[in-house]
Amino acid sequence: MLHNLLTKFKSNRVNFANYYEKELYSKRFSPMCMLQVGVDNTIPVWKKYLERCNIYCIDSFKNKEPKNYNFLNDERIFWSRCNIEDKNSVLDVMEKIWCKPRFNLIIDNTNSFSILRKYCFGDYYSEVDNEVFRTSC
Repeated sequence: MLHNLLTKFKSNRVNFANYYEKELYSKRFSPMCMLQVGVDNTIPVWKKYLERCNIYCIDSFKNKEPKNYNFLNDERIFWSRCNIEDKNSVLDVMEKIWCKPRFNLIIDNTNSFSILRKYCFGDYYSEVDNEVFRTSC
């Protein structure tokens, strides 16, 4: 199912479909919060697949403006412009805008574990060189 959704929405994570399906299938209907670092076509996939999940996403939006992503206005999706490489930028979003959120899962393809791990109480997925590594927070 997840492979079909990732393909339909032209997600760059389609290669990780089997991995995420195995990891997240049992959580599909659980209420939770997730953070995805970087905005892309995977956000609407998570909304459909994780039916009771609030989805937060941060991105610098250097390549494409938020107005070009219609799904960012959807219910259960929260986003903010943020330079993930700047710890102060991340702190501003997490503490001033989102009031110190806690995430059941974080999906990150930027290697920002040291900055973001304090906001995670579940699993942290790092995507590096076409592989996914899970770390418990």
